[in-house]
Amino acid sequence: MTGHTRFMAVLLFAFAFADGPAHARDDDYMRLSARLDLLAADPVLGTRAPAQMELARAALAALEESGRSQRTHWIYMAEQRIDLARAAAEIEVLERTHVDLQREHDRLQLELARRDAAAARAELERQRLQSQIRAEEAERLQAEAEAARSEGEQAASAARAEAEQAKRMAAAQARATALAKKEAELAAALGEGGAPAKAPARRSLVLADSTFAQNQSTLAPGASQQIQRAVALANQDPAAKVRISVATTDRAIAEQRAKVVREAMVAAGVDPARITTTATLAKSRRIEISLQD
Repeated sequence: MTGHTRFMAVLLFAFAFADGPAHARDDDYMRLSARLDLLAADPVLGTRAPAQMELARAALAALEESGRSQRTHWIYMAEQRIDLARAAAEIEVLERTHVDLQREHDRLQLELARRDAAAARAELERQRLQSQIRAEEAERLQAEAEAARSEGEQAASAARAEAEQAKRMAAAQARATALAKKEAELAAALGEGGAPAKAPARRSLVLADSTFAQNQSTLAPGASQQIQRAVALANQDPAAKVRISVATTDRAIAEQRAKVVREAMVAAGVDPARITTTATLAKSRRIEISLQD
């Protein structure tokens, strides 16, 4: 082989050796550059981990400028930097998602706490209103009980006063009757028999309509005078039976009125064993006291 031929062979070999690594270097660079560009264009990861992204770009630039001896090192470094950039971006996204979820959790917890507090306040207000209603009801019932007790005491006091008055009047009437009888006996003993005979004593009487309140079985004010008349009639003949006859348009009221008259006469001193009562229905009201042999 001549010297010129050997020179040409070496030159071709040099060109062939130089083109191979450059082509490989371009393929590795393009592949890694495409990976980095794809990561940067990702709508979620592209804006994350800017420091790691910058280190990946620097490693890619170093690969592009590296010689044959450093090529393998910078390919490895560029791949690692790109992987680290992606991992860092994904970690930031996860951390951001975690923070957002934690904030949402805290917001929901706060909302729940506010609702619980509102429910507790509403329940407290309901309990307060119920307690107030119960207290007002108890106060009303106590006032009604006090009024009823006072009214009962007044009615009992009035009834006792009426009974005492009727009793006093009955005693006075009994004394008058006894004196009249004694006077008649003395007159007969003294020979005054020529005088005209007295009319026989009355054996019955009718109490006035005003003895009771209208359509009620309660004695009306001033009824003591009517009761005194009935007691005087009973004392006129202590051995006779006393009959109380009441007629009204309501049998229940008639029975109650007969009972009230009987109790008033007993309170005035008339023996209860002498008294009988009857109650009948009638269009006209009537209260009759009569002596029965």
